[in-house]
Amino acid sequence: MKEKKRYMMILSRLMLTAAVVVISWQATVRSGVNLHVENGDKLLHFLAFAVLAVLVDFAFPKSRFGVFKIIPLILYGLAIEYVQSFLPSRSASLADLLVDIVGIGSYLVSIPMLQRLPLLQARWAV
Repeated sequence: MKEKKRYMMILSRLMLTAAVVVISWQATVRSGVNLHVENGDKLLHFLAFAVLAVLVDFAFPKSRFGVFKIIPLILYGLAIEYVQSFLPSRSASLADLLVDIVGIGSYLVSIPMLQRLPLLQARWAV
């Protein structure tokens, strides 16, 4: 079980790094991913930060998903909005930051359910 947990941690760290690179790039290019649905931008923010929350939690399994994981994620969302305020093709949005926080919160409230999934139990194994 310990080896599986270590493998999951390493894989999560690699995926977290890749996700931060892709999200940062998408947040700063002129024409990032665009869903052609109503509030597609908000859906992308929600999904990005829900995935980031999962990856941060799995990448650093020795601590629970709490303030020391949530605050850096919120600060990352804030940093993205700050940078976008200086880009001519982008704009900062408090609504985007709030959706980022909702995405993080969605992972937080789903943890008890996720702990029951056999595939993910190694994350919470003692």
